[in-house]
Amino acid sequence: MTQPTTSPQPAAPQDAVPETNEITVGGATAVGTAQLPRLETDGDVQPTGPVEFVPGLPSAGTPPPPPAAATPEAPRAPRVPRTARTPRTPRTPRTPQQRAALIGAGLAALGLLLLEVGLLGSFGAVAYWTTVTLWSAFATMAALLVLVPFGHRLGLRLRPATAWKIAAGGLTGTAVFWVLVVLPQVDSDRGFVLTAALAALGAALWVAPARRG
Repeated sequence: MTQPTTSPQPAAPQDAVPETNEITVGGATAVGTAQLPRLETDGDVQPTGPVEFVPGLPSAGTPPPPPAAATPEAPRAPRVPRTARTPRTPRTPRTPQQRAALIGAGLAALGLLLLEVGLLGSFGAVAYWTTVTLWSAFATMAALLVLVPFGHRLGLRLRPATAWKIAAGGLTGTAVFWVLVVLPQVDSDRGFVLTAALAALGAALWVAPARRG
């Protein structure tokens, strides 16, 4: 007898086995369950693995620092108004007499200075203050008298005419000294200096005030 052959029934597909996957999002881990069905094939079974790559969220980056608070400016000191400058008083122009007196005083001082240079200098020989001491003193006193018309700055209270006459006497004494002592050696260096001194004293007396009084 022939018995009917019963073909084996295919096994019913089992229910999908739940698999648990971990998903990392923005630094936090989320646990989820994915249903992965199992498939039976005639050949080797290649199960599908869990999904492990999940695109993360873009990094927010470092936040910009807060804007610095503006430093308040220090209050400026109030400007002090400039004091108006006092206008200078214009100088009074000198009169011709004042200019002449100033020039005469300078010439008289120059003559006295040259006289002392000639008396004190050796000029290759003995100084006059050593050989002719009295004459040197006489010439010095005479030259000082030429300064009398210009002595109002020194407090001399003389009439201009009187002061001029005294200066004329002093110039005369200096001229006598020049004739008697200097003239024999006028061609020397000492003679030149003493002659220049006499000329300066004469020019000072010429421009002195009150030549006539």
